[in-house]
Amino acid sequence: MASACSLPCEEQLLCSICLDVFTEPVSTPCGHNYCKTCITGYWSSSNLIQCPLCNKKFRKRPQLQVNTGFRDMVEHYSNMRVSGEDETPATPGEVTCDICLEPKLRAQKTCLVCLASYCQLHLEPHQRVKTLKKHQLIEPVSNLEDRVCKKHDKMYELFCRQDQKCVCFMCCKDDHVTHEAVPLEQEFRERKAQLDNLTLEIQVMENSKSGNIREIKHFLKQSRKDSDKEIADIAEVFTALVVSLQSSQAELIQVIQEKQKAAEKEAEDRVTQLEQEINESRRRRSEIEQLLQTEDHLLLLQSWPSLQYSALSEELYEAPPLFALDIFEIRQQNYVGMVKKAVAQMEKILNNEMQMLVNKVRLSDDCEADEQSDTDEDLMIGRHFKEEWTPPQDKMTMIQQNDAVDVTLDTYTANPILAVSDDGKQLTFNKGPPAAPSLFVRRFLREPYVLATEGFSSGRFYYEVRVSGSKGWLLGVAKESIRRDISFSPNPEMGCWTIRAKQVFGVEEILSYPRTPLYLRQNPKTVGVFVDYEKGEVSFYDVDARTVIHSYTGLNFMESPPILKSLLYSMAGTSASSRPKLYPFFGIFDQHDDNMLKITPVAYTI
Repeated sequence: MASACSLPCEEQLLCSICLDVFTEPVSTPCGHNYCKTCITGYWSSSNLIQCPLCNKKFRKRPQLQVNTGFRDMVEHYSNMRVSGEDETPATPGEVTCDICLEPKLRAQKTCLVCLASYCQLHLEPHQRVKTLKKHQLIEPVSNLEDRVCKKHDKMYELFCRQDQKCVCFMCCKDDHVTHEAVPLEQEFRERKAQLDNLTLEIQVMENSKSGNIREIKHFLKQSRKDSDKEIADIAEVFTALVVSLQSSQAELIQVIQEKQKAAEKEAEDRVTQLEQEINESRRRRSEIEQLLQTEDHLLLLQSWPSLQYSALSEELYEAPPLFALDIFEIRQQNYVGMVKKAVAQMEKILNNEMQMLVNKVRLSDDCEADEQSDTDEDLMIGRHFKEEWTPPQDKMTMIQQNDAVDVTLDTYTANPILAVSDDGKQLTFNKGPPAAPSLFVRRFLREPYVLATEGFSSGRFYYEVRVSGSKGWLLGVAKESIRRDISFSPNPEMGCWTIRAKQVFGVEEILSYPRTPLYLRQNPKTVGVFVDYEKGEVSFYDVDARTVIHSYTGLNFMESPPILKSLLYSMAGTSASSRPKLYPFFGIFDQHDDNMLKITPVAYTI
């Protein structure tokens, strides 16, 4: 390491213009040294040609030559300074020079041939000696012992692909003689190429996922934008509805006020007329009273014709008419009744429509907009209410009107503990001895279930059942092939689609398969069951609330007939139907005498 005394004064090797180590030092005629670019730039920026240090002026710009001896001294100083910076003591954790004594300097390179690490000073022979220049130098490493074979004390030069480990040349003649071994450099290149490919694949995957993220964010942004626009449009529609109702309210109030004014005028006219009649009556009564005070017989008899006693008597004893004010009060009460009735009807229709709309939006995965056949003017809510407004029919009303069927309980399928009424419309528990078994096994032997006599293998059908008389009940549809001789809980796998009610800690709870509670505002009193065979849908409605309780959708009622049945039908020249019949399915639980299900006629309102 160079000592401080062997180095020239640092200030002597600094340019006085740029204050840095000289670059291409030149000397002026006055003997001062400057960087060539510094002094030429100084003279170019000044009108005077002089020395910046002594201010000696020159007639013309001197011919400058690089001071080679001074330049070599500056370069030597720079090299010594760089060498001095490299020759710093190693700090804890850094690789130290294996040749240096204490204090050890920081290693600059590690030789894989010499298996040693060198500082800048001791590395000089590897940079100068021809044979040492062929050694492989790498960045300093501290684990050289891991690069040497423990068995043969040789450097790892090969890679065994069978054992997937580094080996030395002697290992290939010993334990790995039959194995495939390649140079470390070759395996390094192949592994590096694999890592490059893996990196590219990871990058492609990252780019793909980044693209997905951008698409999702764009979708969310667009969806949020569309949702905000839809909310704004919905708010505008409802605002138009409110404005229309307010306009109708104002129009109704105006009509009532006009009638009020007309009634008041009629009452005032009637009062004026009555006051005039009273005044005339008082005048006549005064004349009569004056005649009654006279004792002049002749005067009384002569005045008698002018009194018109008969007409006066008829007017005096005529029944008073009903006052117009009383009539107005009656009419006003009638108006309130009509308004309340109309508003209640509109409120009911709007509530039904809004409930259906909310349910459709809540249950649909991809809510498609209804086809718009009307113009924008026809869609204005105010125009519907003010010009020609007709209450729409809800989906349930259309089902009741078009798809209602007459359902009757099949006594021969009922469990022996159940009793079916004579008309086949009521189901209760048998109060007497169980019914006698039938010739054919058609009854449900273990569960309190019963089927209807009617089965359907196409189209749509709908029926209603009163359930308020039962504490535990089951409703739905079942295939004709349902097992009747085993205990089971109705489920789609067995060909049953139902809902049921049971008592849980004294509270009735409505369940769907598989035992999923249905959270309803109120438990239904009458349940409507609707089946669309072609569409594969079974839905349950609360008839009173006119809302959907639960729906099974996307069903497939088709089934493949058994091979034997198909064979028999083919031998008979017919084909076995793959469309099984669906039968209305009923059940009651908790054996109480007052438990009852009743099939009710379907009624609908327009």
